[in-house]
Amino acid sequence: MNRVRTINFVFFATVLLSLVGNFINQWIFNYTDNYFIILLVSQIILVLPSAIYLALSKNSIGKAIRFNKIKGSNIVLIIIFSYLISPLMTLINAISMLFVKNDTAGLMENIVTNNGFIISLFIIAFIPCVLEETVYRGIFYNEYRKVSPIKGILLSAFLFGIMHMNFNQFSYAFIMGIIFALLIEATDSILSTMIVHFFINGNSVLIMFLYPKMMEYLEKVYGSGYFNSAETIEGIQANFQMDFSLVLRTYAFPALVGSVLAFIVYRAIAKNSGRWTFIKGLFKPGGNMEVSSFQDTGENNLSYQQKKWLMTASLLIGILVCVTLMIWGEIISQMPSPSINEVNNTSLSIYINHILS
Repeated sequence: MNRVRTINFVFFATVLLSLVGNFINQWIFNYTDNYFIILLVSQIILVLPSAIYLALSKNSIGKAIRFNKIKGSNIVLIIIFSYLISPLMTLINAISMLFVKNDTAGLMENIVTNNGFIISLFIIAFIPCVLEETVYRGIFYNEYRKVSPIKGILLSAFLFGIMHMNFNQFSYAFIMGIIFALLIEATDSILSTMIVHFFINGNSVLIMFLYPKMMEYLEKVYGSGYFNSAETIEGIQANFQMDFSLVLRTYAFPALVGSVLAFIVYRAIAKNSGRWTFIKGLFKPGGNMEVSSFQDTGENNLSYQQKKWLMTASLLIGILVCVTLMIWGEIISQMPSPSINEVNNTSLSIYINHILS
């Protein structure tokens, strides 16, 4: 079994374990009503097949996932980069919410309110930035790229998107997956995407944590006629309807400016890493076919050129299962919504399965 087939089977196993994990999470929810434990279990289940793959491959984990050092100056640029791409993610999220429902805000508010800032930052930002990056960029992308860098970028991003199991998160997770893969190529290190992932998720936690305090302050200053401290972000999203024109007028310009600045910073990161010429080569005909450019060992140029097809039966089945669950989840989400503490067992898995992006 070649590596592509093996990695595709790892993805299939991840999907199957996620389905099993839904039953485990329902049991945890029934007995503990603790979303912290549920999300922790979900993340462990996510990484388990990849961990087994790494153990059986007997390769250095750091080398396999490209956990390499990066320059201090690049760390600063990467943090700036994470904030510059956020307006684009916000725009994509807002557009997707015109067509599909966003069920994650209420759950995240519940976690932050009941667990505090530090614990929420740990479970929503730190754990996903390590485990999800290890799986999707460290394992999936780094193997697919040996077949074709561009195909690897698109496929690993697609898998990252559909494993969130809902159309809303798929929309921006897919774009994030593309950006993250390109960032790894610019730095030759998964540490760069872990940093960006942490700051994007951490910023969401910070907003959720500060929001009620800010609303309480504004209510005291301006009165309850203008601001209601009891209103949640989820409630605001439900009551404030936007059309496509309003979404573009609100979010398009910040997204455009942020994206242009993000590209400038990205180029600076790549040049600072001595990989800008390599990055440009990815988009030329042939896409940097030289294996030496990838700094891989044990792979010759012939095998690289021969392995053109990434799709296998296990990957296709895994994708179909995910898409089916996404459709089912969207059907459920369009039904009258219970409160986050009254979610029935059928819809619970859709609420909690990979909500962390």
